Formats: sequence, structure tokens, C-alpha cells
Amino acid sequence: MTTTGPAAGPTTPAGPGTAGDQLNGGLPEGRLVPLPDADLYVYELGRTDGPPVVLLHGFLTDSYTWRDVVPALATDHRVILVDLPGSGRSPDPRGKGWTADRCVDLLASLFDVLSLAAPTLVGSQMGGSLGAWFAAARPARVGRLVVMAAGVLGETSANLTLYKVLANPLIGGWASRYFPRGGFEEKWQAAHGPGHRVDPAATDRYFAQIRARGRTMARVGLDIRRSFGKSFDALTEPLRGLAVPTLLLFGDRDPLVPVSTGQRFADLIPGATLLVLPLCGDFPQEERPVEVAAAIRAFLGTDPATDVAGAATGDVDEAG
Repeated sequence: MTTTGPAAGPTTPAGPGTAGDQLNGGLPEGRLVPLPDADLYVYELGRTDGPPVVLLHGFLTDSYTWRDVVPALATDHRVILVDLPGSGRSPDPRGKGWTADRCVDLLASLFDVLSLAAPTLVGSQMGGSLGAWFAAARPARVGRLVVMAAGVLGETSANLTLYKVLANPLIGGWASRYFPRGGFEEKWQAAHGPGHRVDPAATDRYFAQIRARGRTMARVGLDIRRSFGKSFDALTEPLRGLAVPTLLLFGDRDPLVPVSTGQRFADLIPGATLLVLPLCGDFPQEERPVEVAAAIRAFLGTDPATDVAGAATGDVDEAG
């Protein structure tokens, strides 16, 4: 099922040099979880006895990206925000070769430590791709899956040049430290839908992070991105027939990941619901947090009187 939403209106210290050295931006203090190969910083909010929901961010961002989605989820759920390896307050991962498979193994270890049997897994951008990869590899460990703006099955613009420059062992550190503010702001704004006013605090935070952690983030991101395959087909067969209830959210003005990628997900996963957000770009959780939170709550059955489409829309157009 495809639906179309309404148009948008106007404790343990982290590793050195992380964006977490600054204020948490409204997030509570979290904790560093020691794991094989990499330690992950997590924030836990909401009801400790509630159904668990794990949120994964994308490239260039960190758990702060969920700041406007979490409050609605935390009223009824145990919400776990994860800073991926080398991002946010998670220290640099140990070793090389951070493929999607290796990240899945790391997340499975985190689930074990946090006693998460089969949580709802929510991811956006790179986090959405990892969430889908995790569900395909370990379907018994995922109760429900929410994928947003994930490019694992296809991208309009791969942006590999940025990854490669920042990840370069010779110039990556220098390129990160001296990344131009104007260039960053231009790329950040362009990734959002038309007319969206980006949050200046978010821009400041993510720019500080790319200056401090750009090489590490790009190295991990490039390894994950290469896992997708040159034709974005590496996950096609593993995902086909996935028996995990799935919600897909994609913006129709996303310059990086087209709605057709969301449709590919829907074609591969039986019963998946694809929600298309008009005038939304590559960051639904930043651009449309109210609609995103409402759609997730409806999908999880938190608001049983409201279906997914009705939660995030008003007037809904449905297609095949």
C-alpha cells in the first residue's frame, strides 16, 4: 500500500573530540556500552517497562536528529537512541572494514547487552539501510521495522566523492578540519525539501561533528555504502519475502534517495506500507517530525483508532 501525506508547512565520557563534548542538545545523559570491536553510546528514554524501540541515525548526523520524534514515542515505549560507530558520542571503532554485515553483528551484540529480544528497529538514511540489512540478516531479532530515506536499494546521487575525500588516509583529516562552513550549509540545505528552514542548532552541531569526526564517519560510511553493491542489488534477494511488519517513509522531493527506492522496498517486503511525504527531502525526522512520530505510533498500535495513513495525513491518496 502506498499513501501520500500532506504538504509540509512553513555518564561514561565519550571519545575525545566528539560532538558529545558539547551540550547534548536536549538529550539526557546516556552511557557508553563496551562491545567487541567498537563501543556505542546510547541514550535511553521513556518507560523502562515499555515495548522497546531502537532508533538509528544516518551519515553526518547523530542521535540528536531524533530530538523532535522521541517525545511522542517515549510516552509509551522504551526508546533507545544509538550513536553509530564514530558518530556522536561513540568513539572511533577499532580496526577497519566496517561493512554492513559487521555493523549488524555489532548491533546484535548491543541488543544482547541491553536485553532486547526483538525490538522495533527504526532507521533513517544510512541508519535505515542498516536497519533493513539487520532485519534481512536476523529477522527473528526485529519485531517491526521502520525505514526512512534509505538508499541501500538505490540512490539518485551517491555522493561518493565526499565520502572518499573525507575517508582518505592522507588528506581526510585535513579536509574534515578545514571543511568550509558555506559548503556544508549549502549541501545540508539542498538535502532537505523545498522551503524547509533547517534548524540552525542542528546545522551547528553537524558542522562541528564533520570538522571533528569527518574522516572517521566517512570511513565507516564508505565501508557501509560499498556493501550495497555498485548496482544497489546486494540486499535485494536477502530482503525478498521478509516476514517482518514494515513501514516505509520517503520524501517525494528527496534529491538523494528517490521514492522509487521506497517502492522497491515495498515490492520486496510482503505487506509493507509505503508512506510518501510531499515536499519532504532526505531527512523526514528533521523535516516532518510530527507526521513521522504519528505514523510510527500508529504502526506500533499505540493509537489503535488511527491507521498509519491517517496518523500522518489528513486526506490520503492510496495506490496499489
